[in-house]
Amino acid sequence: MIELHINHKPYEKKTGVACFAPYVSVIISPLSGQNKDEILFDARIDTGADITCIPRSFASKLGPLILGNPITVRGHDGNAQKVWTYRMSITMLGYPDNERLKAYRPERGVLLTDSNIGLVGMDIIGSCRRITFDSTLREFFIEC
Repeated sequence: MIELHINHKPYEKKTGVACFAPYVSVIISPLSGQNKDEILFDARIDTGADITCIPRSFASKLGPLILGNPITVRGHDGNAQKVWTYRMSITMLGYPDNERLKAYRPERGVLLTDSNIGLVGMDIIGSCRRITFDSTLREFFIEC
């Protein structure tokens, strides 16, 4: 039996963004070292993002991170550049109960951004069994 982990979660409109969108609570944590810190924040579900993006301001609180591999990314302006990825654990929290769902360790790592909003990309959501967006009710469901 498949259990709904995020059920009837309403879209949210965060400060500084133009529209309502689906957000999940995530916890990031380092993969190595003595630092066992965890950082909790909200990240937008983004089916247009190939790779998960974490705000640099949150990631920097974890101390030194394991460097991933360089990848070529193309920004919204169309320009391509080579950037480094970083390895970390990302855990999505359920809704409405906030229990920890599943920890992900994206194989390619994650991108660090100067944005204050994180994005959960296809590298993580592609492993979920089902994601449903209801734009009429402005809510979504995720089965992992």
